[in-house]
Amino acid sequence: MSRSLSIGKSLVSTDLLVISHTEKNCGKGWISENAQDIITFATPDGVVRYVSPAIKTSLGYEPDEYVGKVAIDFWHPDDVASFIDENILQKSDVDTFTSRVRHKQGHYVWFETTAKIIRNDDRQIVKVLAVGRDISERKRAEQELKAAKDQLESFIDRNVDPILILNLEEKVVRFNHAFEKTYGWTESQIVGLHLLDLPNIPIELKPEAIHNLARIKSIEAFEGHETIRKRKDGVILTVMISSFAMRGENGHINGWALILRDITDKKQAEELMIRSEKLSIAGQLAAGIAHEIRNPITAIKGFVQLMKSGIVEKKMYLDIMASEIERIEMILSELLILAKPQIFQTERKDIRKLLAQVTTLLDTHAIINNVQIITEFDPEIPLILCDENQLKQVCINFIKNSIEAMPKGGNIVIQLKSKNENPNHILLRFIDQGCGIPEHILSKLGEPFYTTKETGTGLGFMVSKRIIENHNGEIAVFSEENKGTTIEISLPITH
Repeated sequence: MSRSLSIGKSLVSTDLLVISHTEKNCGKGWISENAQDIITFATPDGVVRYVSPAIKTSLGYEPDEYVGKVAIDFWHPDDVASFIDENILQKSDVDTFTSRVRHKQGHYVWFETTAKIIRNDDRQIVKVLAVGRDISERKRAEQELKAAKDQLESFIDRNVDPILILNLEEKVVRFNHAFEKTYGWTESQIVGLHLLDLPNIPIELKPEAIHNLARIKSIEAFEGHETIRKRKDGVILTVMISSFAMRGENGHINGWALILRDITDKKQAEELMIRSEKLSIAGQLAAGIAHEIRNPITAIKGFVQLMKSGIVEKKMYLDIMASEIERIEMILSELLILAKPQIFQTERKDIRKLLAQVTTLLDTHAIINNVQIITEFDPEIPLILCDENQLKQVCINFIKNSIEAMPKGGNIVIQLKSKNENPNHILLRFIDQGCGIPEHILSKLGEPFYTTKETGTGLGFMVSKRIIENHNGEIAVFSEENKGTTIEISLPITH
């Protein structure tokens, strides 16, 4: 290709729209003189013969500095090669393309150019007309959008958590490698299925999945829903589901991303920690329980000796003995339930009865330490949905801590209120008159292995807090040194 022809085809400088000299002479020159776009015309050999004043604003050149130069010499080298490779103006006399043009200060500016070849009656190229518009802002926005898309793609593909991408029809359009690795199904088995038809959702959880889908579609982000999913081999996993809306270039939602984090190991570790703490509490209570059992046994032995001596009034003694034996059975059963590992299972329970059983277990321990447990319950307390065993563990832990905080004795008040700021919750308080908790320690409560006790593990409060959170409740601690501590628990009621 000769220099004249190749330049003629690239004459359409990315910054130029050419207006014919004839049009200018016809009184239409005001268009090019006042246009914000750069307007040029060039000869077939690529030399610029006219450029509009807009070049000063866009590229910093005076028109005289540009006229007489070859337009293609101002282009970025990569765009010159692309112009030739893409055969611009080869198949048509009108074409549109983008390229970077060098500013007078040395940097490059993106332009979108529409060019037209003007021919004479013999079909020879007479001149090239072009108009170029600065699209730097648009290019910057496109690059930022592309970078965001690349980041999203990288986030999805490289994420260790299984991720599903849904379209507006709630069907799976793609998923990452972690999903296939975790659950076992391949792309051909999953892509195209509706979310509710996915094989990893247990049949009994379909109603829950329908409810979650409605929530996902109604809010921008859906976070932290704990549920279960199954693998292809039937193994059940505990997962934490989160989602966020995905938007297109127009800002409208065009789908959703679902993240299914496997927390099976985490849940098992938490359960192990709760069980370990329960055994620790049971061991610490053993001494107090021994005292609690010794008293009724002493009474029983005395009555047995009286009956052996031949006293006639045996019925009264038998009734007392039966009552004491029942008390022993109740204390031992409470201790065994506390120590026995159990699966988390919620039932509707009367928390007043639960607290009565706990105080029975701790009465002797409190009396030995010169502590009195006082209960203040509202007359009508609604039922709550709870795991009775775990909630007992929490109450025992807090009452025991209060007893230990009062080495000189005192009162522990257990309050149960049915009305608080949230009518759908009950309020449970443990109030002691102990030494209190310094402010710098109060902020660290719940950190594992942080404790002020010589024989403590620092896990008691952390485990108790986690149990309350598993019951969708909240816990707060208020304390003042040398005045006492109040632990306030809010638990949802069941309707």
